[in-house]
Amino acid sequence: MELKKYKLSEVATFEISNVDKKTKAGELSVHLCNFTDVYYNWAVTEAMEDSFMVATASDNQIKKLSLRKGQVAITKDSETRHDIGIPTYIANDFDNTVLGYHCALITPNPEMLDGRYLNAYLNSSLAKEYFANNASGSGMRYSLPVDAIKNILLYLPSIEVQREIGKIFSDIDRKIALNREINQNLPMPDRSSRVEEVRLAA
Repeated sequence: MELKKYKLSEVATFEISNVDKKTKAGELSVHLCNFTDVYYNWAVTEAMEDSFMVATASDNQIKKLSLRKGQVAITKDSETRHDIGIPTYIANDFDNTVLGYHCALITPNPEMLDGRYLNAYLNSSLAKEYFANNASGSGMRYSLPVDAIKNILLYLPSIEVQREIGKIFSDIDRKIALNREINQNLPMPDRSSRVEEVRLAA
């Protein structure tokens, strides 16, 4: 399988979010996909929208930072360098949701880069090491410079192969998410009856 090498800036565009959690007069109400929503999820889906906090954003912010299917969001600023560059795939189009502060939104060129493949690639140890090594700052705060995002090297097969690989990872993630949901909905065991069983067996 032939792999071609590209810088991210050659196959995608990106925006750095400046949308904070505040509600400001004169701005429009939006749902906010925040750092933790990106950090803890392999993919952001429409089922999560109701759990997003409500804030406001300007027309320009909404235009640049609205979530669209096929994009990838990454964490950009954090207390530790290893929490930077953590990606998530945007799995649906959102009507009124924007990406929040301390994150960046990557929009792949669909003819050259598949978003699900990019998400899997950025989850690799190679990409995580790159982002950690290129984080700037020290002590209490680290940030990912724009050039570090632009210049990360991607090794890409054909777009058809990317889509196949991306689908495999997305299918696995859906199964994990379903299992997690099932586990969360299971009834808690009756600890008092279990204690009684132990007492009688003693």
